Amino acid sequence: MACPRPGGHAKIFRTLPLPGVLDSFPTQRYTPRMKSSKRRYSIILLSLLLLAILASCSPGHLGGTEIAFVRDGHLWTIDPDGANAFEVVSDGPPVIGYAWSPNHQILVFRTLDSSFANTAAGRHATSNPLTGLTADVPSVLNTVGVDGGSPIPIIFSSHDQQHSNAWWNPAGNRLLYREEATAPGQNPGTVSWWVSQNDQPEGIARKLLPYSFSIPSISVGKTLAIGNSEQGIFTTTLAGTNFQFVVQEALPGHPLPAALERVLWQPAHQNPAILYAIVTGTTQSQSTATTPISIQLVLRDPHGRTATIATCRCTQFAWSPDGTSVLYTTGTTYTIFNIKNNSAFNISGEEGSVPYWSPDSRFLLLNGTHTLQLIRVASQQQQLLLHDATQITEPGAASSAMPDAHALLQPVSNSIWASDSHHFLFLTRGRLLWQSKNLSSGNGLYTVTIDAHGQVQGAPAVIDTSNDSQAGWSYEDPNTSFLF
Repeated sequence: MACPRPGGHAKIFRTLPLPGVLDSFPTQRYTPRMKSSKRRYSIILLSLLLLAILASCSPGHLGGTEIAFVRDGHLWTIDPDGANAFEVVSDGPPVIGYAWSPNHQILVFRTLDSSFANTAAGRHATSNPLTGLTADVPSVLNTVGVDGGSPIPIIFSSHDQQHSNAWWNPAGNRLLYREEATAPGQNPGTVSWWVSQNDQPEGIARKLLPYSFSIPSISVGKTLAIGNSEQGIFTTTLAGTNFQFVVQEALPGHPLPAALERVLWQPAHQNPAILYAIVTGTTQSQSTATTPISIQLVLRDPHGRTATIATCRCTQFAWSPDGTSVLYTTGTTYTIFNIKNNSAFNISGEEGSVPYWSPDSRFLLLNGTHTLQLIRVASQQQQLLLHDATQITEPGAASSAMPDAHALLQPVSNSIWASDSHHFLFLTRGRLLWQSKNLSSGNGLYTVTIDAHGQVQGAPAVIDTSNDSQAGWSYEDPNTSFLF
């Protein structure tokens, strides 16, 4: 019997005969009262049996607090206390990425194209060691409810087309993703951006967005996408219609190195500003250099007024979830700039760390190869929580090479914060020293509790010690994420 799965993507539930129970009564004659009593007895017994079956096979998930992760090519969820581990996706080609919907009820996940999965390249597809992100490869995008069921493939699988992960719009009903041919010699002009409905199978209702150098950013209130091309910054609906220019000229230096080639809507605002970078003190031909270049971070308000909030050799930038601060990084220095009062403060961190804002924007985690740091924004304090035995690189060290304009980067798919901003998770990845003391359970997936002031409450709680990756607790808005 198939277990019914609440959450919008249900399996078909069928009632099957119950041999040996309802069909095993001895043949005899019944009075009307006896027949009525037996009928009631049969209905009660059937109901009890069905309830027992459902209780035995249901994972008990309600969709609000589950943690998800990938283990050995399968997608799993688990309760924050380590109970109810549930294999959401177990069949088919390996799962290589997924993302929580904003309401935490649906997951979009990417599986390798079945033909590509059997090739040498498919069998050895690599992922980013920090984020778990796999590069664009021939793959299928699917959606499924938090309690499993039959996945909906939202695009066709093809060995000659490759796709990125998909990113949810804030309303949770559309998915944005990148598509390009697998032939060598890619350049920004060969990339296309598509929007699909989350519940429509195999390309139905999918819409092509206008060409853009950068990943289109989706606004909160008006469900518009914003992109950037040789003609300037433009907006469009998610159906690819009502094309309008915001800036009708090429931005200086664009296309920039891929990590900087962004135009970002301000989160949590019905009439948002936009944030983008332009090159200063260099020519456009130098903008694809493999070392950091001098840029200006420009804030353009809804009335068209612009202001430079920073001039730096930045390598990444993003908004805070409440849209009041901008985070940018230069090597091992991370800067939080408050656009309301034009104040800023710097954080020393491990270069290349993945930043995760708490949903309330009060805290920031920097998750690096060797360290995990917690930043309390209001008090401008930072705390080293987790590290390994490696000597940490000191601030001021030389920056890593910048990805060029052709690199196919992606925002982080999920946040490691719970939606209440008082809990977060981490994967150890060999970092076994918690506040300079050994984690007693060794490698695994842990959760941490903090109070309203960001103070850690007790020791981390281990919830799984298997070979997990890409652990995520809540929806991540791409406007608040760095690119990897």
